[in-house]
Amino acid sequence: MAIAVDKTGHSINLLKKGKYVFTGALTIVQEEGASVPYFSAEAIAIIEKDSEFEGDVIHVKLSDLILKQSSFIDENGKILEAHKLYVWPRNLGSTTQWTAGKEEFLNEFVMNFPIEVLSLEESNGVTWKYITPEEFKVIPEGINSSDSFKEYQEHMGEYFFLRRPLKEVK
Repeated sequence: MAIAVDKTGHSINLLKKGKYVFTGALTIVQEEGASVPYFSAEAIAIIEKDSEFEGDVIHVKLSDLILKQSSFIDENGKILEAHKLYVWPRNLGSTTQWTAGKEEFLNEFVMNFPIEVLSLEESNGVTWKYITPEEFKVIPEGINSSDSFKEYQEHMGEYFFLRRPLKEVK
């Protein structure tokens, strides 16, 4: 479900239950009338929908990964508040500093890392975790694929995804 259109004309979708690798440029989206911008990026996505799977390359609002309502599950199964994953600015009233802190985190720890959205919460929050590139590259049987996803499938061996960071986030 598209929620907006970015300045390049791409529809921006909300995260859904499934697997993602954000591969496109991270974009700041400032909607008219909104006090705070959010981030979107192109993603290779395998979305679970009513026990079926859809493969597509879409633009997604990835700021929802680090909302206060979102949760991150670490490699030990510990659930962390996702908004505590990135460095908060010294000036808590500075939208520019908040945006810079989020952008740095998303570029360093989300872009090109396979993740899985396990569940959707109220207020756009999500529960997510890192997965391995090998887990992401397992394509479910009978997946409904867009042309752009079929292109990915045909050239999957040419794609290089990063592994979960070995150092502590933050």
